[in-house]
Amino acid sequence: MRLKIAVSLIVCVLLGGVFSIVSTAPLHEKTDADPISGDWDVSFYVKGNTYPATFKLKLDGNKVNGTANSEHTGPGKLRDGAWAENKLSFTIDFEKHESIAITGHLEADNLVGEFTTEGFTAKWDAKKKVVAKPGGVTPASSALGH
Repeated sequence: MRLKIAVSLIVCVLLGGVFSIVSTAPLHEKTDADPISGDWDVSFYVKGNTYPATFKLKLDGNKVNGTANSEHTGPGKLRDGAWAENKLSFTIDFEKHESIAITGHLEADNLVGEFTTEGFTAKWDAKKKVVAKPGGVTPASSALGH
């Protein structure tokens, strides 16, 4: 009887570990395969001042689509967006502001680069907004019944 209980416990622990690995694998693959898609908090650095903005980016193959918005520029739409070999480029067109040409790359978990508009070039960077998981449930804890 003790042997049956011990074997049952071992099987349960092993299955819990397998379900945990299987349930988290697609999340890691998606993150690694597409580090660009999502909402980003952006900072443009101009003559000693920092101007906040947001990017909403979507990677489709090697093409990048999306929108941008800031208090200074208003809403804008991306065109000619590209992502290849860790390099990002696109142009943002605005209704009430000159277009902004963006180049950059992924550095750790942040995007960094340069932008050109209104006859000058300066630096920018962005940090991806963290999406909270509802209810604080992790794949491992749900697989184990917690």
